[in-house]
Amino acid sequence: MHLVIGAGEFLGHHVTRALAADVPVIELNADADDETLSDAISGIEVVIFCAETSPPAHRLRFRKRPPHILSRVVEAARTANVRRLVYVSTADVYGPDHFARVTEKSALKPAHAYERLKLYAEEWLLETAHDLDVVIVRPARVFGEGDDWILPRLMAAMVHGRVWLPGGGRAKQTFVSAEDVGRACLAASDRGRPGHRYLVGGFDSTWRDFLASAARAVGFAAEIASIPYDLAYLRALALETITPAGAVVWPGIYAVDVLGKPHQYDDSYSRRELTWSPSVGSFEQEIPAMARWLTRLPVVAAVLAEQPASAGATSLRGR
Repeated sequence: MHLVIGAGEFLGHHVTRALAADVPVIELNADADDETLSDAISGIEVVIFCAETSPPAHRLRFRKRPPHILSRVVEAARTANVRRLVYVSTADVYGPDHFARVTEKSALKPAHAYERLKLYAEEWLLETAHDLDVVIVRPARVFGEGDDWILPRLMAAMVHGRVWLPGGGRAKQTFVSAEDVGRACLAASDRGRPGHRYLVGGFDSTWRDFLASAARAVGFAAEIASIPYDLAYLRALALETITPAGAVVWPGIYAVDVLGKPHQYDDSYSRRELTWSPSVGSFEQEIPAMARWLTRLPVVAAVLAEQPASAGATSLRGR
């Protein structure tokens, strides 16, 4: 029996759906009270923690303090004699300044608060929960239906005319579908070695290609323009200086680095060790399943509703 913490969130929803095809799953929201957590974890063999404890859309501050929900889950897992805890971190703990493909042996150079918070949670968990079998997975850039950070904002800009991306969105990235992260978690729960950390990737592409595929699926032509990285970074930095800590900031400097710098990962080690491989190998394979959700994004739906039925998959009115 597997318990998914954060099941009501974007990634947690997909992890739960992927696991449910193979094992019994119990879902639990990250804000569950202590009694609910205690009841849910009783008799559980594996806990998969994929709750978003540090929302990347917000202006974050780094503090050497573990997420409260993670502390509660560790204590509850001890009491319930849970066999294994799989923690979903992020490949961003390696930082934004690797210009060669990253492996598990690459230097950890987190620069942004989000990256540093995720790495601190990993280290705290391995040190504090040494009496549990802890396995950590570090997924590359996760995408899928229900994303509430980058894709909806880029789609909103694009559907109104033109979206500006650092370097035109041409930096190479490793993407992984959200449900493939769930499949990797299942493999880690069965075959991961305690105390080990595994990169999880899918395929290489670019944000430019992602947006072009998403626009075609919705039914309009993508207009993607390039802005110099330095200018995008300075604008984001200025925006962050006037944004209170904890408030939503878009685009922040972390988002600019996510969009504008290369992030490529070699997960061959984890594929061998976990005997796992992704099922989604391109945007074209997954975007059709996301099309209905994309057209229902509030800004996109409002703009599309204003277009004449005969407009077709071309430019939107006003361009």
